[in-house]
Amino acid sequence: MISIGLTGNVGSGKSTVARIWKQERGALLIDADQIGRSVLQPGSRCLARLVQRFGKEILLPDGSLNRRRMAVMAFSDRENLEALNSIVHPEIIRKINGQLQEARSQGAGAVVVDAALIFEFGFERCLDVVVAVDAPREIKIERMLAKGKINRETLEKILDAQLPADELKAKADHVLDNSADKESFRESALELFDRLLNKGGKEVR
Repeated sequence: MISIGLTGNVGSGKSTVARIWKQERGALLIDADQIGRSVLQPGSRCLARLVQRFGKEILLPDGSLNRRRMAVMAFSDRENLEALNSIVHPEIIRKINGQLQEARSQGAGAVVVDAALIFEFGFERCLDVVVAVDAPREIKIERMLAKGKINRETLEKILDAQLPADELKAKADHVLDNSADKESFRESALELFDRLLNKGGKEVR
C-alpha cells in the first residue's frame, strides 16, 4: 500500500485532485475536513472544549458549531488559531492514523489523505509521499469567493496563516500546478497518480 498525503492552501484544488483519484483510479480517500466535522458534532468532547475556550457564541441555535463564526475568530488572532488547532487536530490525526491502519490491514492499494495541515503537525512522517497542489493566490481567492461561504477578508487571513505556497512546494515530494484549464489539470493529476503507484512515490519530482 502507498499512502499519499495531499495538501495545499485553501482554494488550491487539492480536494478536486482527491476526487479525481478516488473516482478514476479507485484510491481510498481519507478526508481530514470530513473527520474534523465528525469530531465536532453536538455532544462531542472537542466541541465542548471549544465552547469552554471561545464561549457559546460559536454555536448555532441547534447546538452545532457555527463554522463561519469560528473561522473568523480563529483567523483574526493567532492565539485563537493555536487554541483551535490544539483542541481539534490531535483528535483528527488520531482518527486518520486509525483509518490508515485499517486500510493497510484490508490490503488497500493506495490511500490518499486530503489534509491542509500535513506539514504543520509533522504528519508527513506517517505518509509515504506528499503532493502539494498550488495555484496563484488570486485564483485561490476567486475560487473560494465563488462558493459564497466566506468573505475576502477572512480568506486573506486564512491564507496568511497557512504555510506559504513556496514553502509547501519545497517540503512536498511532488507538486501539481492548478493554474491551467480543468482538463489539463485532470490529466496531470492522473499522470502523477499513475507514476506514484508504479514507482513507489519519491523517485520523480
